Amino acid sequence: MENVEFISLIWLFPLIFMVHDFEEIIFQEWWFNKERSALLKKYPKVARKYEMISTAGFALAVSEEFIVLLVISLTSIVFQWYYLWLGTLVTFLIHLTIHIVQWAIYKKYVPAIITVIPAAIYSIYAICFVYESCNIKLLSGIMWSIVSMIIFWANLFFVHRIARKITRFFRS
Repeated sequence: MENVEFISLIWLFPLIFMVHDFEEIIFQEWWFNKERSALLKKYPKVARKYEMISTAGFALAVSEEFIVLLVISLTSIVFQWYYLWLGTLVTFLIHLTIHIVQWAIYKKYVPAIITVIPAAIYSIYAICFVYESCNIKLLSGIMWSIVSMIIFWANLFFVHRIARKITRFFRS
């Protein structure tokens, strides 16, 4: 099903992803510096992870994930194969849910919470639209969501490692 609304929904995903991640990039360092002592006291493991990644390192990680997302979006349009794109969108929705849980546990602002609601509304709408438009079977959707989660968790591990190296490089 190729129409303007459908293709727009696909290309809107990288845009929504970046707006959400811009909030994280812009506010992460300020937030961490402001909340450092509370984080070190309540969540020392999390605080140490934040200390190991600078804004530049985090921005590099986000840039790499954005490029992967662009490739997946382009591939889905060119080949009219939407399974991995849909799985990636489900993975993003789970990522947004994690931010909501972080906010609920911390009970204060956490970077990215402001953009979670509009991003989640888009994600839910797009998932429903694609399922209906492409007659995707639930089992196939679940399977490709799991594949996407594995790809993105592995990629997240990789880019965080690179981000820590970039941070050490800039700090030395």
